[in-house]
Amino acid sequence: MTSYVQLICLIVSFLYGILIFYTNKLNNRLMFKKNIFIQVIGNILYINNMALLYICFLYKINNGILHIYFVLFIIVGYLVMSVKKRK
Repeated sequence: MTSYVQLICLIVSFLYGILIFYTNKLNNRLMFKKNIFIQVIGNILYINNMALLYICFLYKINNGILHIYFVLFIIVGYLVMSVKKRK
């Protein structure tokens, strides 16, 4: 994998962390005050959909190669947005 492809993957992973932040907030709003069974099923579907979407992005960019620093950039993107929204 070239350094250009790795840079693109890092940027996509960071932006995907931001996307997860906003969709997580939306999912929490939609699942608030619902039956516990609906909450569990909804959260399982949400997690599966977000994971499959990320894998699809990786297959489009770099043939599905996943490195630990891609996951770290997802976490960094999520944390940046959570800190930014608190201010």
